Amino acid sequence: MTAAADSVTVERALRIDLAGGWSDTPPICNDCGGAVLNVAVTLESRRPVCARVRRLAAREVRVESVDLGKTATLTRKSDIYGAKDPHDWCALVKSALAVTGYTFAEGGLDIRMSADVPKGSGMGTSSILGSALLEALLRIRDPQAAPSPQRIGELTLALEREMGTGGGWQDQLGALYPGVKLLETAPGAAQTFRVRRLDARAEADFAKFLRDRGVLYFTGQKRMARNVLRGVLAFYARNPEGIAAAIVATLKRDARAGFAALRRRDWAKFGAVVNAYWLNKKALDPGSTNPNVEMIIARIAPWTDAVTLTGAGGGGFLFALAKSRAARAQMEKVLASAGNGGRCYRFAVETGR
Repeated sequence: MTAAADSVTVERALRIDLAGGWSDTPPICNDCGGAVLNVAVTLESRRPVCARVRRLAAREVRVESVDLGKTATLTRKSDIYGAKDPHDWCALVKSALAVTGYTFAEGGLDIRMSADVPKGSGMGTSSILGSALLEALLRIRDPQAAPSPQRIGELTLALEREMGTGGGWQDQLGALYPGVKLLETAPGAAQTFRVRRLDARAEADFAKFLRDRGVLYFTGQKRMARNVLRGVLAFYARNPEGIAAAIVATLKRDARAGFAALRRRDWAKFGAVVNAYWLNKKALDPGSTNPNVEMIIARIAPWTDAVTLTGAGGGGFLFALAKSRAARAQMEKVLASAGNGGRCYRFAVETGR
C-alpha cells in the first residue's frame, strides 16, 4: 500500500475458504457466532485486487473499472445516496462513498479499481475490492489514518447492506489478514473478530504442502453468490428438524479442527475437514453445486484427496488437494483438457511476513 496527501493505493490478495464458511453470514453469525478457517493467497504471483483514490479539484467523482472497461462520473448527491441496483457495475463505489459519509464539499475524487480475477470466482473478490476501496477512501480523507481491520470489516458489511447483496465477514477479513488464520466471533449484533494465525513454521509447511499438492481451477462457470445466499438463509430460517442449526455448529467445529490439524501438520485430517466442508455447503443449499461441477469433480477423483468450491459455490473456483505431487500434475493435465473455459491458476500463501 502506498499513500500520499493526494493519492492512496491499496492492493489486496484473495482468500480461499477452507472450512466454516456461512457461519460468518448475518443473521447466522449474530445468532450463533462464527468460526472460519481461511488463507490469503496471491494469484499468478501478485495481489490481483487494487483500488486507487486520487484527489480532484473539480467537485465530482470519476470512476474507472479497469477490468470492466467502464467509466462513470458522479456529480449529484442522489448518485451516491439513492437506491442501489446490485446489477449496476458502479454500485460498489456508490455504496462505499455512502457508508464513509462522502460529500462533494470535501472535493472531487478520481477512483480507479481493478480485479484481475474471473467474474463470479468465489474468491471473495467483490468484498475484498470493497474493503480496499473503503480503506483508500478513509486514508485519502485523513492521510495519517490507519483504519483497523475490525473497522474495515464492519464497513464492508455495511457496504454490502447498502448494495442490497448481503454477505458475511470472512471474505474481507481473509484478505485483510495475511496467511492462514482462524476467524471467530461470538453471537450478537456487533461482530467483534478474534483472529488466530498459524505460527510462521506451520504456515511455511502448509505453504509448501499447497505448492506440492494444491490445485486451484476456475471451472469456467460464473455465478452470483447472492443467489446461493438466498437459498442458504431461507433454509437456515426454516431450520427443519434443527438440521440447519446442526450444520452451522458442525461448520464451526470443523473450522477449529482444521486449524488444529494444520498446527500439527496433519494433512489427512485437514483434507477430511475440507471434504466435510464441501458436503455441508451442499447440505445447506443444493445450488452450491450443479451437474457440470460434479462432472469435473468426478473426472479428477482418482487423484484427489479433498475438494471444495470456494465461496458460496455454484461455480467459480475449485480448490483441490491431490494425493501426491505426481497426482497433482496428472490432475492439472486432466483439467487442462476439460475445455468449457476452465483454467488452472498458480497460487501461493500471502504471508505478509
